[in-house]
Amino acid sequence: MDTRAQTPQDFAVGVSVLLVTIIGVLAFVQGSAVGVYESPDVQRNQPIADRAGTYLVENYSVDGTRNLIRYNTSGGINASLNADTDLSGLKEKAGLDVATERRVNPRVNVTVVNASSLKAGTRDPAVDDHGERLAWGPSADGRTNVATTSRVVKLTNATGQCDPVCWLVVRVW
Repeated sequence: MDTRAQTPQDFAVGVSVLLVTIIGVLAFVQGSAVGVYESPDVQRNQPIADRAGTYLVENYSVDGTRNLIRYNTSGGINASLNADTDLSGLKEKAGLDVATERRVNPRVNVTVVNASSLKAGTRDPAVDDHGERLAWGPSADGRTNVATTSRVVKLTNATGQCDPVCWLVVRVW
């Protein structure tokens, strides 16, 4: 029979295993303890950003394809969002008007980001053949507490864009 007591090394290994297990559980459970420290604005606006992204992809995709967005065609995303300067039409059609007495309607920015920008580590808007940035709505630059959602897309009738893909980025604050 071994009468050896617990050594400091045994204790250190046991506590380390326990801590790694607890941290692992907190890190991999959705809505973990880290989510508590997010801004309430981001938590409130994230579903709005997700809904806007889903609406844009579903309503501007070419029939029978996945995430191939009609760009420079009649009824395409470029013409529709250029005509809707404050994106109020997008907010209404996507069901984003959520104003109440205590809450104002969200501000929305829609941007198409080229894969080359992503590779460079930025989210700068893509530029079309006429030198226009593919970004609609108020700028989100310098804003904090912005909820963001992204969809991987390709654009029709856009030369030089989305090679191989672009991101459709929706920001809400």
